[in-house]
Amino acid sequence: MNDGARARNRLSPLLGRAVFFAVASFLVTVSSAVQAHPVARSQGTGGCLAGLPNGLDPTAGRFYDAHLWRWLETERYRFGRIHVRVVNVFDRTRPGQDTWYARTADFIHAKTRLYVIRDALLFKSGERVVARTIYETSRNLRALPFVRAVRIVPEDCHHRVVSVNVIEKDAWTLKFDYRFSHVGGASEIRYKALDTDLLGTGKTLSVSWQKTLQRTETDYAYEDPEIFGSRWSGLVSDGTLSDGYQRLLTVARPFYRDTDPWSVTFTGLSQKENLDLYEDGVLVESVPNQLNSASATFGHLIAFAKDTGERFYLGWSRSSETYEAPIREDAVPLLPLDLLSRRAVGPTVGWQLFQDRYRSFENIQLIDRVEDYDLGWNVMGTVGYDPSWLGSLGDSLSFNLDVSDGSRLFGHDLLLATGAWKARRQSGQWQNESGQLGATYYNQDLPDETWVLHASYAFTVHPYPLSLLYIGGIQGLRGYPNYFRLGTRMWTATLEDRIVTPVTLFHSFVLGFVTYADWAQIQELTPVHWSRIYQDVGGGLRIGNLRSAYGQVYYLTFAVPLVHAPGVSAEQFIVGDIVHF
Repeated sequence: MNDGARARNRLSPLLGRAVFFAVASFLVTVSSAVQAHPVARSQGTGGCLAGLPNGLDPTAGRFYDAHLWRWLETERYRFGRIHVRVVNVFDRTRPGQDTWYARTADFIHAKTRLYVIRDALLFKSGERVVARTIYETSRNLRALPFVRAVRIVPEDCHHRVVSVNVIEKDAWTLKFDYRFSHVGGASEIRYKALDTDLLGTGKTLSVSWQKTLQRTETDYAYEDPEIFGSRWSGLVSDGTLSDGYQRLLTVARPFYRDTDPWSVTFTGLSQKENLDLYEDGVLVESVPNQLNSASATFGHLIAFAKDTGERFYLGWSRSSETYEAPIREDAVPLLPLDLLSRRAVGPTVGWQLFQDRYRSFENIQLIDRVEDYDLGWNVMGTVGYDPSWLGSLGDSLSFNLDVSDGSRLFGHDLLLATGAWKARRQSGQWQNESGQLGATYYNQDLPDETWVLHASYAFTVHPYPLSLLYIGGIQGLRGYPNYFRLGTRMWTATLEDRIVTPVTLFHSFVLGFVTYADWAQIQELTPVHWSRIYQDVGGGLRIGNLRSAYGQVYYLTFAVPLVHAPGVSAEQFIVGDIVHF
């Protein structure tokens, strides 16, 4: 074979690959332009996409972006031009969405301003591409109440520089509403004016009035996730209660990314209210109490490698808790409560081990929303020392431990587990010791269906009044009244089947169905004994909200108690957006 023939043989595979990549790139671009969701659409993808390794076909699904960003990171690309685009609540270019209510909503809604999204980005032009940073940015944006969806996709790339499209879809944030919910035989009413994206600035301003089983409340709140465009956030609220008040101030510079070197949090709380205690869903005792607390915490990153990191915390806290004489209802005897006043002042130290193994899911707790869950460990422990010479009422040590873990067992499922324990050691005795274990298993082997199994156990020993436990309607036992039984140890379990249908109403609500069964048992206070095992079954509608930042899932169901007791009706009608898991 002569040299020309050998050269042609060497060039043939290269030409074939070039033709293949060119045709594939053209087909992918056309397919994306025609079929992709508006939030996922990007234009003008450049030459680097034609060099994608095998298995990184852009039509491969929702994880394509993550694979591509990892490839760009491996190839040592840098960020070039960053283009931010904000999509309104309705995309009226899509078939059927150019309706009068869509036009009205888009006209009234103030689109998020571009600088709000830019300020939230964790990467800048000129920096090296890091796939983890892209995903962290997406998660942070999805956590903002005014963001419905977000995609960060490459637009084009040349000479190891990639241009980026950041596409954010707004949720409906302006809210003037009358809200009614009915759970456990009790109704709650709320009037509220609220905007979580005030004039498109990302700030939250709310004024609300509500009447609940326990009190009426008027509340004013303002929250800023990016003070003056910085990484600092702030929250201030002032509430006037029928039995007191509640004032809260928080200023923080949190860990926005895994590799952030430090964080700072300042918090102050002052509240006065009546602690209402119930038996069989009926008020039996009311304890006026006042709580004042202030704390400052500094967090420092010790190390982060691959997906695991360590952090150290140092803080200072001051708290006081006082009680007045309890108010007894009728001739009901007073409950055996520890109503001693307390004051604690001193330093705290903490340590955290965390793993960033987040994955994205759909239809876990919400409907048609991207949900992020960590499939790694998170362990956080703190110890506080409150000596009397600093003003504490007696020398004491406080302990807090929180643990969480997520995993996938069989592929189309998710297991989330949590544990918490806290206690105070004073005068040689344990006080207000409490703990909780919980696990929730989600299975999605069948399309458009999610099976949920949830179980929890909680206890409290020598509790302060605020630490007492309940089972009842709003506490997960939906066939029974709210605050049905009061005690110090309890367990609950729920089995739920959630089905999402393709039926969409007004391009805004997705119709779904749900059936469930709840179980619960509690160790009661007087006399100390374990209650019967209470059980209910129920079912009805489960509706997903596609547009609004509020009430993302609504329940309209009936729950029937299977174990009867005095004061328990034959059935309960459940209305509201309370989703426990």
